[in-house]
Amino acid sequence: MVKKKSKYIVFLILIISISLLLTGCFSTKNYQTKPDYAITEQVTGSFLDYYSRGEIDNAIEHVADDAEMSTDSGQMEGIEVIKQMISLNYEKDNSIEILETQKIDESKITYIIANKIPLFQIAGIDIIKTKEMFEVQDGKIVRWEIKHLKESVDMIEKVAVGTIGLEAEAQDGKIVVTKITDKSPAENADIQSGDIILSIDGVELKDMKYGGEEIPYRLIGEVGSRINLEISQGAETSEVKLRRVHISDL
Repeated sequence: MVKKKSKYIVFLILIISISLLLTGCFSTKNYQTKPDYAITEQVTGSFLDYYSRGEIDNAIEHVADDAEMSTDSGQMEGIEVIKQMISLNYEKDNSIEILETQKIDESKITYIIANKIPLFQIAGIDIIKTKEMFEVQDGKIVRWEIKHLKESVDMIEKVAVGTIGLEAEAQDGKIVVTKITDKSPAENADIQSGDIILSIDGVELKDMKYGGEEIPYRLIGEVGSRINLEISQGAETSEVKLRRVHISDL
Protein backbone atom coordinates (compact mmCIF):
# COMPACT_ATOMS: atom_id res chain seq x y z
CA MET A 1 0.00 0.00 0.00
CA VAL A 2 2.84 2.37 0.87
CA LYS A 3 4.57 1.48 -2.40
CA LYS A 4 1.44 2.26 -4.47
CA LYS A 5 1.00 5.58 -2.66
CA SER A 6 4.63 6.47 -3.29
CA LYS A 7 4.28 5.72 -7.02
CA TYR A 8 1.13 7.84 -7.15
CA ILE A 9 2.88 10.81 -5.51
CA VAL A 10 5.81 10.54 -7.93
CA PHE A 11 3.38 10.40 -10.87
CA LEU A 12 1.44 13.41 -9.52
CA ILE A 13 4.63 15.45 -9.11
CA LEU A 14 5.63 14.56 -12.68
CA ILE A 15 2.26 15.69 -14.06
CA ILE A 16 2.38 18.96 -12.11
CA SER A 17 5.92 19.60 -13.30
CA ILE A 18 4.92 19.06 -16.94
CA SER A 19 1.91 21.35 -16.49
CA LEU A 20 4.08 24.11 -15.05
CA LEU A 21 6.51 23.81 -17.91
CA LEU A 22 3.70 24.06 -20.45
CA THR A 23 2.27 27.17 -18.83
CA GLY A 24 5.64 28.85 -18.63
CA CYS A 25 5.93 28.81 -14.86
CA PHE A 26 9.39 27.32 -15.19
CA SER A 27 11.92 29.15 -17.30
CA THR A 28 13.83 27.26 -19.97
CA LYS A 29 16.93 29.29 -19.11
CA ASN A 30 19.05 28.79 -16.03
CA TYR A 31 19.62 31.52 -13.47
CA GLN A 32 23.14 32.36 -12.38
CA THR A 33 21.71 34.26 -9.44
CA LYS A 34 18.58 33.63 -7.41
CA PRO A 35 15.53 35.54 -8.71
CA ASP A 36 14.52 38.50 -6.57
CA TYR A 37 11.25 40.36 -7.16
CA ALA A 38 12.73 43.64 -5.91
CA ILE A 39 15.31 43.43 -8.70
CA THR A 40 12.66 42.36 -11.22
CA GLU A 41 10.52 45.38 -10.35
CA GLN A 42 13.48 47.78 -10.38
CA VAL A 43 14.87 46.58 -13.72
CA THR A 44 11.54 46.63 -15.56
CA GLY A 45 10.45 49.91 -14.00
CA SER A 46 13.71 51.56 -14.99
CA PHE A 47 13.45 50.12 -18.52
CA LEU A 48 9.94 51.49 -18.99
CA ASP A 49 10.92 54.86 -17.56
CA TYR A 50 13.85 55.27 -19.96
CA TYR A 51 11.72 53.93 -22.82
CA SER A 52 8.94 56.45 -22.17
CA ARG A 53 11.46 59.32 -22.18
CA GLY A 54 13.09 58.21 -25.39
CA GLU A 55 16.41 57.32 -23.74
CA ILE A 56 16.68 54.20 -25.86
CA ASP A 57 20.34 53.38 -25.15
CA ASN A 58 19.72 53.57 -21.39
CA ALA A 59 16.58 51.47 -21.75
CA ILE A 60 18.28 48.77 -23.78
CA GLU A 61 21.00 48.35 -21.14
CA HIS A 62 18.34 46.54 -19.10
CA VAL A 63 17.75 43.95 -21.86
CA ALA A 64 19.69 40.69 -22.33
CA ASP A 65 21.43 40.11 -25.67
CA ASP A 66 19.28 37.05 -26.42
CA ALA A 67 16.02 38.49 -25.07
CA GLU A 68 12.77 37.30 -26.63
CA MET A 69 9.78 39.47 -27.41
CA SER A 70 6.32 38.08 -28.07
CA THR A 71 3.31 40.01 -29.40
CA ASP A 72 -0.12 39.14 -30.81
CA SER A 73 1.41 39.17 -34.28
CA GLY A 74 4.50 37.05 -33.67
CA GLN A 75 7.80 36.63 -31.88
CA MET A 76 11.12 38.44 -32.17
CA GLU A 77 14.49 37.62 -30.66
CA GLY A 78 17.62 39.61 -29.97
CA ILE A 79 18.45 42.93 -28.37
CA GLU A 80 18.89 44.76 -31.69
CA VAL A 81 15.40 43.83 -32.91
CA ILE A 82 13.88 45.04 -29.64
CA LYS A 83 15.92 48.25 -29.82
CA GLN A 84 14.64 48.95 -33.33
CA MET A 85 11.05 48.37 -32.22
CA ILE A 86 11.16 50.72 -29.22
CA SER A 87 13.10 53.33 -31.23
CA LEU A 88 10.40 53.31 -33.91
CA ASN A 89 7.68 53.66 -31.28
CA TYR A 90 9.38 56.70 -29.82
CA GLU A 91 9.95 58.25 -33.25
CA LYS A 92 6.20 57.95 -33.89
CA ASP A 93 5.51 59.84 -30.63
CA ASN A 94 3.91 56.82 -28.99
CA SER A 95 3.63 57.33 -25.22
CA ILE A 96 2.92 54.95 -22.36
CA GLU A 97 1.40 55.17 -18.90
CA ILE A 98 1.52 52.36 -16.34
CA LEU A 99 -1.96 51.70 -14.95
CA GLU A 100 -1.41 48.55 -12.87
CA THR A 101 1.43 46.34 -11.68
CA GLN A 102 1.16 42.71 -10.58
CA LYS A 103 3.74 40.27 -9.28
CA ILE A 104 3.71 36.84 -10.92
CA ASP A 105 6.71 35.34 -9.16
CA GLU A 106 10.22 36.41 -8.16
CA SER A 107 11.37 36.76 -11.78
CA LYS A 108 8.17 37.86 -13.52
CA ILE A 109 6.03 40.98 -13.37
CA THR A 110 2.99 42.15 -15.33
CA TYR A 111 2.07 45.72 -16.21
CA ILE A 112 -1.21 47.03 -17.58
CA ILE A 113 -0.17 49.89 -19.85
CA ALA A 114 -2.14 52.63 -21.59
CA ASN A 115 -0.57 53.36 -24.97
CA LYS A 116 -1.27 56.63 -26.74
CA ILE A 117 -0.43 56.14 -30.41
CA PRO A 118 -0.94 59.22 -32.61
CA LEU A 119 -1.67 57.22 -35.78
CA PHE A 120 -4.42 55.29 -33.99
CA GLN A 121 -5.72 58.53 -32.48
CA ILE A 122 -6.16 59.84 -36.03
CA ALA A 123 -8.50 56.88 -36.59
CA GLY A 124 -10.42 57.73 -33.42
CA ILE A 125 -8.77 55.38 -30.91
CA ASP A 126 -7.43 57.48 -28.05
CA ILE A 127 -5.87 54.75 -25.88
CA ILE A 128 -4.84 51.16 -26.51
CA LYS A 129 -4.39 49.04 -23.40
CA THR A 130 -1.89 46.21 -23.24
CA LYS A 131 -0.94 43.57 -20.71
CA GLU A 132 2.84 43.27 -20.72
CA MET A 133 4.76 40.54 -18.91
CA PHE A 134 8.48 40.82 -18.27
CA GLU A 135 10.83 38.10 -17.08
CA VAL A 136 14.12 39.15 -15.50
CA GLN A 137 17.16 36.93 -15.06
CA ASP A 138 20.49 38.04 -13.62
CA GLY A 139 19.42 41.68 -13.69
CA LYS A 140 18.38 41.70 -17.37
CA ILE A 141 15.05 41.40 -19.17
CA VAL A 142 15.06 38.05 -20.99
CA ARG A 143 11.42 37.91 -22.08
CA TRP A 144 8.80 40.53 -22.90
CA GLU A 145 5.26 39.47 -23.79
CA ILE A 146 2.74 42.02 -25.07
CA LYS A 147 -0.96 41.23 -25.37
CA HIS A 148 -3.70 43.69 -26.28
CA LEU A 149 -6.62 43.74 -23.86
CA LYS A 150 -9.91 42.62 -25.38
CA GLU A 151 -11.50 46.04 -24.96
CA SER A 152 -8.76 47.56 -27.12
CA VAL A 153 -8.94 44.78 -29.71
CA ASP A 154 -12.69 45.39 -29.97
CA MET A 155 -12.11 49.14 -30.43
CA ILE A 156 -9.54 48.55 -33.17
CA GLU A 157 -11.82 46.11 -34.99
CA LYS A 158 -14.77 48.50 -34.69
CA VAL A 159 -12.82 51.25 -36.44
CA ALA A 160 -10.96 49.05 -38.93
CA VAL A 161 -14.09 47.52 -40.52
CA GLY A 162 -15.52 50.85 -41.68
CA THR A 163 -14.49 51.64 -45.26
CA ILE A 164 -15.44 53.64 -48.33
CA GLY A 165 -13.83 51.06 -50.62
CA LEU A 166 -10.89 53.21 -51.58
CA GLU A 167 -7.14 52.78 -51.23
CA ALA A 168 -4.65 55.59 -51.70
CA GLU A 169 -0.99 56.39 -51.15
CA ALA A 170 1.39 59.33 -51.28
CA GLN A 171 3.13 59.76 -54.63
CA ASP A 172 5.25 62.78 -55.57
CA GLY A 173 3.71 64.92 -52.85
CA LYS A 174 0.12 64.00 -53.74
CA ILE A 175 -2.47 61.54 -52.40
CA VAL A 176 -3.21 59.26 -55.34
CA VAL A 177 -6.13 56.82 -55.47
CA THR A 178 -4.68 53.38 -56.22
CA LYS A 179 -7.69 51.08 -55.93
CA ILE A 180 -11.49 51.26 -55.93
CA THR A 181 -13.64 48.37 -54.72
CA ASP A 182 -16.64 47.37 -56.83
CA LYS A 183 -20.03 48.62 -55.61
CA SER A 184 -18.39 50.66 -52.85
CA PRO A 185 -19.31 54.20 -51.74
CA ALA A 186 -16.20 55.44 -53.57
CA GLU A 187 -17.22 53.76 -56.84
CA ASN A 188 -20.78 55.02 -56.48
CA ALA A 189 -19.35 58.54 -56.19
CA ASP A 190 -17.47 58.03 -59.50
CA ILE A 191 -14.05 58.18 -57.87
CA GLN A 192 -11.48 56.37 -60.01
CA SER A 193 -7.96 55.01 -59.71
CA GLY A 194 -5.51 57.78 -60.54
CA ASP A 195 -7.67 60.54 -59.09
CA ILE A 196 -5.94 62.93 -56.69
CA ILE A 197 -7.28 63.44 -53.17
CA LEU A 198 -6.55 67.06 -52.27
CA SER A 199 -7.74 66.69 -48.69
CA ILE A 200 -9.32 64.19 -46.29
CA ASP A 201 -11.75 65.84 -43.89
CA GLY A 202 -10.05 69.14 -44.65
CA VAL A 203 -6.50 67.89 -44.01
CA GLU A 204 -4.01 68.07 -46.88
CA LEU A 205 -0.98 65.82 -47.25
CA LYS A 206 1.40 68.69 -46.43
CA ASP A 207 -0.31 69.06 -43.06
CA MET A 208 -0.02 65.38 -42.13
CA LYS A 209 2.79 65.05 -39.58
CA TYR A 210 3.45 61.41 -40.50
CA GLY A 211 2.99 61.94 -44.22
CA GLY A 212 1.57 59.09 -46.26
CA GLU A 213 1.44 56.81 -43.22
CA GLU A 214 -1.62 58.74 -42.05
CA ILE A 215 -3.68 58.08 -45.17
CA PRO A 216 -5.14 54.63 -44.30
CA TYR A 217 -5.83 55.76 -40.72
CA ARG A 218 -7.80 58.74 -42.04
CA LEU A 219 -9.79 56.63 -44.50
CA ILE A 220 -11.04 54.01 -42.03
CA GLY A 221 -13.61 54.64 -39.30
CA GLU A 222 -16.71 53.31 -37.63
CA VAL A 223 -19.44 51.95 -39.86
CA GLY A 224 -21.93 54.72 -40.62
CA SER A 225 -19.49 57.56 -39.97
CA ARG A 226 -18.95 60.18 -42.65
CA ILE A 227 -15.81 61.27 -44.50
CA ASN A 228 -15.32 64.32 -46.71
CA LEU A 229 -12.91 64.17 -49.63
CA GLU A 230 -11.77 66.88 -51.99
CA ILE A 231 -11.09 65.15 -55.29
CA SER A 232 -9.23 66.31 -58.38
CA GLN A 233 -10.13 64.56 -61.65
CA GLY A 234 -8.12 66.12 -64.45
CA ALA A 235 -9.08 69.80 -64.57
CA GLU A 236 -12.12 69.34 -62.33
CA THR A 237 -12.22 69.55 -58.55
CA SER A 238 -15.14 68.42 -56.42
CA GLU A 239 -16.08 67.74 -52.81
CA VAL A 240 -17.44 64.30 -52.04
CA LYS A 241 -19.19 63.27 -48.83
CA LEU A 242 -19.32 59.53 -48.20
CA ARG A 243 -20.61 57.26 -45.48
CA ARG A 244 -18.45 54.30 -44.41
CA VAL A 245 -19.87 50.79 -44.78
CA HIS A 246 -18.80 47.47 -43.29
CA ILE A 247 -15.94 45.96 -45.25
CA SER A 248 -17.74 42.60 -45.36
CA ASP A 249 -20.60 44.20 -47.31
CA LEU A 250 -18.34 44.82 -50.29
